Amino acid sequence: MKIHKKARLLFTWAFTNTKTTAAIDITNSCNLKCSHCYWWKEERPAELDDEAMVAFMKGLRRQGMTAAILYGGEPMLRPGMCEAASRIFDHPLIFTNGTQGFAPFDAQWILSLDGTREVHDTIRGAGAYDCSVGNIKKAPRKPVIHTTITRQNRHNLEAFLDALSSLPIKGVGFSFYTPHTTGDDGHLSIPIEERDRILDELLVLRKKYWRILGLTDAMANQFRISGEYSEWNSIERCPVSKVCNCYNADGTLKQCTYGNRADCSRCGCASIPLYRAAIKHLDPLALFMIYRMVN
Repeated sequence: MKIHKKARLLFTWAFTNTKTTAAIDITNSCNLKCSHCYWWKEERPAELDDEAMVAFMKGLRRQGMTAAILYGGEPMLRPGMCEAASRIFDHPLIFTNGTQGFAPFDAQWILSLDGTREVHDTIRGAGAYDCSVGNIKKAPRKPVIHTTITRQNRHNLEAFLDALSSLPIKGVGFSFYTPHTTGDDGHLSIPIEERDRILDELLVLRKKYWRILGLTDAMANQFRISGEYSEWNSIERCPVSKVCNCYNADGTLKQCTYGNRADCSRCGCASIPLYRAAIKHLDPLALFMIYRMVN
């Protein structure tokens, strides 16, 4: 049954513009204050209480949204709502910083790690790395690792992959830091013209870390200026927005998972290259990665 549900979701993504996915800020709370996180740059509406949040999620399910991606804040600061989402939706994914552990919900965990211990803790706070990695080793199912590339960790990629290669994970994917239209991000943002060199480095590293590194040539080409980047780097052309609605913690719509002020012209979202490589180019490895990641 699960196989058929996955196939149906992929078919809907590929051949219709039906809204099948809800990206929900399940909470406004977070126990960390990561230096590259947009969350602290925007005002946030009050969150729905538990009863209202469950009713909201059930309403989305009745509208045909079978997949849900839970964000925050830190979703596991509301574990009851994470568990509820795992029962309401067919395909729940939960983005977490990993410090609160991994409960045995029927969901796919996406764990944010930013580098080796020293680099990660510089970004997220002392002790965060050891806490999250310790929880990986106790997790009931293997998480997927997600890493945001910034000026803070761009030179740490090989050492980081080497550290991850010994952990029980499904794989690791990379996005680039997406700047906002306001504020100084010069200490974080990788200029678009410099992304190609990082992509080339990752594709070389893939030969060594092929078991865990989730990047293909077709995916990398989506980020390249000389490739297909200009085909999707605006909110009007964003393929993910055609199949996914993003919601604040009070149930209201927002433009993007990165917030209403995300600079789409410099988007670094990893989900779009993965989606386009799989759906537009039928990249076998990209399709396989989506299939494994969708719970």
